[in-house]
Amino acid sequence: MGKLRYGILGAANVAPRFIRAVQNSKEGIVAAIASRDSLKAQRMAENLGVRKFYGSYMELLEDPDIDAVYIATPNSLHKEHMLSALQHGKHVVCEKPFALYESDAHEVFSLAREKGLFVMEAQKSVFLPVTIKIKKMVDSGELGRIHLIDYCQSATGFIQEWFYRRESGGGALNGSLSYPLEHAMFLTGSEIEKATGTAALGETGVDLQCAVSVSLVDGTLLTSRITTLVETNGMAVVWCEKGHVEISDFWKARNAKVFFNDGRTIDIGYPCEHEMTYEVDHINRCIIDGLPESPVMTERMTCMSAKALEDVRRDIWQDL
Repeated sequence: MGKLRYGILGAANVAPRFIRAVQNSKEGIVAAIASRDSLKAQRMAENLGVRKFYGSYMELLEDPDIDAVYIATPNSLHKEHMLSALQHGKHVVCEKPFALYESDAHEVFSLAREKGLFVMEAQKSVFLPVTIKIKKMVDSGELGRIHLIDYCQSATGFIQEWFYRRESGGGALNGSLSYPLEHAMFLTGSEIEKATGTAALGETGVDLQCAVSVSLVDGTLLTSRITTLVETNGMAVVWCEKGHVEISDFWKARNAKVFFNDGRTIDIGYPCEHEMTYEVDHINRCIIDGLPESPVMTERMTCMSAKALEDVRRDIWQDL
């Protein structure tokens, strides 16, 4: 099998980062970009060295030269576009949040199994070498068991107009909560038991910032604060029995620092040009090996995250 040929569905601000990661990966190429705005697709294709562009999503899905589709459309359209891509025989990678409802996520995975196709939520944070190194230190006992994790992040960039509409799946919660939820499940190996939250709503009714509390089945507690209003330090702090870890920009981390209770410190550093390359290499290998789903970003993890989104939205969007 030659290199996997990706089609990009949607010309959102996140798309160029995924495209560069594919271009930087070992076994993938970007064959085409599609947008409902043909000129936008053309500009992005020309700027990123992609040969083909389309002015409709259906044209790309009907292209026989596309093996896999990366979906970067507004959140409320993810389910529709994933199902359509699978019906057209394409493997699917969908930008987070994978789906706004747990039942929708299960429906997508079910169709993928029926069609014999691979599907995964794009979640770069769990494939980063920094994250994997920290997990190994936890699993080996070097840091001991995780008890608390505190996440804080800003989502002030890459905001598009649809972000401010509830019907489009906008808001800080939908846009960014998948990061800490899935990062925490990966590090602990545990699952979400309960998620609750509060938020500051803007004029259009979407949350401009939110604070979320989550308990995991193993007793680990995590807090997540996400804001579109101010610039934070973008830090995750993982509190363990034998020390703690500070992870700068945990969702795209190149660096972290470990502080042991006995006074020792360790610096972790893995510089990289495109932080999405690690997840793209994983996706490529899964598809080439014929796996039905990722052994890392599993259906269970994605569906648990979707359920938590539902539960917290119920808390903060009071009229649901």
